[in-house]
Amino acid sequence: MHCPSSTPFCLPSQALEADSAAPRVPAPARQERRSRLRHRQLILDAARNEFAAKGFSACQTLDIALRAGVPKANLYYYFHTKENLYAEVLQPLLEPLHQASRLLRPEADPAQALQAYIEARMQIVEDFPLRSKILCSELLHGAQQLPEAWRESLEAQNRSEIACLRNWAERGLIRAIAPEHLLLFIGAATQTYPTLGWQIALMSGVAQPSSRDFQSVAATLTRMVLAGALPALASAQGLPARALAI
Repeated sequence: MHCPSSTPFCLPSQALEADSAAPRVPAPARQERRSRLRHRQLILDAARNEFAAKGFSACQTLDIALRAGVPKANLYYYFHTKENLYAEVLQPLLEPLHQASRLLRPEADPAQALQAYIEARMQIVEDFPLRSKILCSELLHGAQQLPEAWRESLEAQNRSEIACLRNWAERGLIRAIAPEHLLLFIGAATQTYPTLGWQIALMSGVAQPSSRDFQSVAATLTRMVLAGALPALASAQGLPARALAI
């Protein structure tokens, strides 16, 4: 092989072609993979709608397959069981819930942390309305179908949030309210849109809430929670925060 005199060194043609010689997935295999991913996503989308409309127990795998437009056997090929499919439908909620929970930290400012927590919970509902509805229904029925890892994770989150609120109360940063009740109030209030959509539409005259609507809900809830939780009123009246415990 001839090399120009201006070239300091010359590589064999095999070396020059090394990068381009990397193994490639044959086109039919790529198409098959895309087809599997598409079918899997069709099943997940259909299951999300069916579970949201009917709940776990009343939902039939045949209905999911019909909605997805795939054979029923495909559900079992990709997910093996109805329980596995249910868990995968809910899976996208897990990390956002973790992130929201981590906003409640003892070292944080209570007003800022509670506002951020409420906004994060509302954002989850806006981003995942059907999944939020499914999870809310599941919790109302005792979380019987949640995987054990999910149950343990949610319980750990609740313990951490309760410990944070108690820490703030002991330091006089918030009133001596029952932390469990405060968290239940926030959880229930932020779930209103996915669970009571028809009633909200009737009251507001808007069939589908916008991002501005969700922001308005978060702002209203924040004002309500801070008015009840922060000890500003107690300080103004010269009373200990514990005297105004709810």
